[in-house]
Amino acid sequence: MKMALTRLRQGILALVAWAREVDDAPARSLLSPSLLALFQRMSRREQQHALEVYNTLKRLGASNPALLTAGLLHDVGKMRAPLYLWDRVLIVLVEAAMPATAKKIGEGDVRSWRRPFVIRKQHAQWSAEMVAAAGADPLMVELIRRHQDKVTQPSSDVDRLLLTLQQADDAN
Repeated sequence: MKMALTRLRQGILALVAWAREVDDAPARSLLSPSLLALFQRMSRREQQHALEVYNTLKRLGASNPALLTAGLLHDVGKMRAPLYLWDRVLIVLVEAAMPATAKKIGEGDVRSWRRPFVIRKQHAQWSAEMVAAAGADPLMVELIRRHQDKVTQPSSDVDRLLLTLQQADDAN
């Protein structure tokens, strides 16, 4: 039920993204010029989401710069193939009803009918590639690359940071 309410909230925020301000002060203060350029190329809604994740990380007490910057840029790969609101709805419905099917069809080509699921599955890798090319810290790259990987029993400091990133992302 909580996830359904979170998804409903995300849908409403996506619908009104055009009317909401983007206060990118945290991104400006934390990101290098090349990483800030990536952030600024993200869609308005993706920037808003990234800043919401960042603010949640701060509320959780996060202070690790790689974690905070990963919060700001974890979805930057979606620029390669943007998701539309109806894509997001389709993903949520199929993942809820048939999670294994959603995962399997995400292995296709982004230029096919599988597009939304491919983006969902591959955007973390795309994001990691983009931030690495822009000179990101290796820990930040790893957190972004793995931000969709399920971590239930963190066994390292990286896993604990990753779990915190996932909690903040899932809340927004």
